[in-house]
Amino acid sequence: MNNISLKAKMGKNIILGNNVVIGDHVDIADNVYIGNNSTIDNVNIKSGTRIEDNCIIGYSHATGWVSRATPQEELKFERLEIGENVLIRDGCTIYIGSHLGNNVKIHHKVLIREKTKIGENTSIGSMCDLEGNLTIGANCSIHSNCHLCYDTTIGDYVFIAPFCVTTNGNPMSYKRPQLYEKFGYEKGPIIESGCQIAVHVTILPRVKVGYESLVGANTVVTKNVEPLSIIIGVPGVKKGVVDEFYRLPLPIRKELGLE
Repeated sequence: MNNISLKAKMGKNIILGNNVVIGDHVDIADNVYIGNNSTIDNVNIKSGTRIEDNCIIGYSHATGWVSRATPQEELKFERLEIGENVLIRDGCTIYIGSHLGNNVKIHHKVLIREKTKIGENTSIGSMCDLEGNLTIGANCSIHSNCHLCYDTTIGDYVFIAPFCVTTNGNPMSYKRPQLYEKFGYEKGPIIESGCQIAVHVTILPRVKVGYESLVGANTVVTKNVEPLSIIIGVPGVKKGVVDEFYRLPLPIRKELGLE
């Protein structure tokens, strides 16, 4: 038996599974599918989106972050925004204050925290943990079991292989106000457009990985990386330059303003 609020706005041709809960603050467009045992609230969903079983969409119990710039201020978030033709697979939880562009794919058991922005045509692999207040551009592929920390910024056409981690605790200042006073709040890394990040890579806080760089497996990136660099090792060092053959197609580079 489903529980649908009379305050929810429902479009045409919406298909619901069993035991679906739809709250007051919901606006669902036409041709949307919602699977069994899913809870939907605090969200605007555009047409053609498919949400599978056991999902929590518009999760609203935001806890905030120790690392945010204004820890004393009350947290305020807009509704979750989900674009057209988005696919959300079984067991996902997506918080309020986030935005998923058109044609995004979120695979099994992904957690997406507050204020996450994901560009159109991007895919997030199973079991990923997106810690919030981060940006992922368009046409990216984030593979399974990645942890993307608070304040990470990722450009367009980026590939990240499984088990990669971005970090933002430099220095690790949990419950140490003297470190906040000296260094400010924690900042995540920036991965520019066209980068390719291999398996088991760790990228340290505030580091910028320049566009179309290639980071080899098991590398720890500890400092800024020039565009088109090949980085390998612990700590990562430059081993070469990405050949023209392996770069993004020229029309995409022109679109993104890359050299």
